Amino acid sequence: MKINCNAGVSTTNLVGDLPGYGTVWFYEEGIANNLSLARVKRDHEVSFNSEKGNGFKASRKNKSGWTLFSTGR
Repeated sequence: MKINCNAGVSTTNLVGDLPGYGTVWFYEEGIANNLSLARVKRDHEVSFNSEKGNGFKASRKNKSGWTLFSTGR
């Protein structure tokens, strides 16, 4: 996969499974590995809390899910 960002174009062939989400591409040298908000919200309720750690919380109707926080990098 080619990854376009502000630093240019990188490539990766690393694929993994993120529990509760599915297949994801991974770029080991990147400072961020992003999920598609459009894809996440198909199966999850998504909220953002700027008061408690700047985290995105994704949860399913059965309340399973996860929270992603900024690392500050």
